[in-house]
Amino acid sequence: MTIQVAVMNGYGVALASDRHVFRGGDTRSTGQDVKLHRLRGPVPAAMMASGPFAVFGVPVSRLVLRLERALAASAGAGPEAMCESLLHALEKPIEGPVVGADADADLLAEVAGQVVGPALDEGGDARAALQRLVAEMANAPGCRDAESVEASVRTAWEASLPRLVQRVSTPALAQALREAPELCGRAVAGALARDWRADLFITVGLCCPETGVPAMLALRLWKGIGRRLHFVSRLQSDYEVAWRAGRTVVVAQGSGRMVVESLVDGLGDEHWESLSEAGRDVLRPGMDGRWDRAHGRLGVSSPRELSAVATGLVRGAEVVGYLTRQSESTMAEIDCLCLTPRGTLEGTLPAGPVLTPPA
Repeated sequence: MTIQVAVMNGYGVALASDRHVFRGGDTRSTGQDVKLHRLRGPVPAAMMASGPFAVFGVPVSRLVLRLERALAASAGAGPEAMCESLLHALEKPIEGPVVGADADADLLAEVAGQVVGPALDEGGDARAALQRLVAEMANAPGCRDAESVEASVRTAWEASLPRLVQRVSTPALAQALREAPELCGRAVAGALARDWRADLFITVGLCCPETGVPAMLALRLWKGIGRRLHFVSRLQSDYEVAWRAGRTVVVAQGSGRMVVESLVDGLGDEHWESLSEAGRDVLRPGMDGRWDRAHGRLGVSSPRELSAVATGLVRGAEVVGYLTRQSESTMAEIDCLCLTPRGTLEGTLPAGPVLTPPA
């Protein structure tokens, strides 16, 4: 289980991340150099990333360089303009290892397997299942410039269709491509233009050096054709700007996100564990909705408290996840960055004692 938390209000932004350590034998970290990155330059800023170590064969940490350049170019333009500059930087194609001419076809086949495949697995009439899937996608939030993205995917789909049948993973999916290519293409285009799948989660915190206003971007990203990243915001808008009189915003990511959210919602102890799976399923959509819109249930009144809350949520989630056997992580060190208009403060919470799960 990996856990990352960002807390922001008018006092600044605190970002905390565990160092994923496995149970048993010698502890070993998988992420102490790839989860929490301080951005260099005139703007106090940092990036957290959870998910794969690389996309399109390029390390996720390489995005730091792109974000640093975007911030440096917009440092005196105010918090909103800096956030927009970061978003535009993420929209650019990723330059990396040379790929074959069929890279887009490979991606389309991969997404078809992830999106269309499960719909066909439900059984029954395949065409009806695809129609339900397309209708459901129409109600999902679109990524930035979703209409243009969907149009370009459909063009690539038509050009790649003759090669896709040989690339998909199951006979049922290959048959669906032959019998209902237009419906399959609409489903794949919808998945690449809407909030339907996620390859990567990124949170960027920054403080405007001109105004002292902190801001935060919390994004779900996924791979698109043309080696581009598409994304939607987990906040109420593409970014959340906390003016000095503003609320406290908390964002959790990583595989321990649900544990952090249940802690804040007061369910992270035996109450959450005592619920049946059906009961958790009833509560989970509401919890997701509150967190994906961000909320201000915590009263944090200083940069010191921002850091304390962020690291406390990470450590608390580690304990709950470990003792309930819902994760592999144990009491690893926790890295924390606190961003204020005056600069960046760094700290590390030492590793705690190794815990023994209950019998």
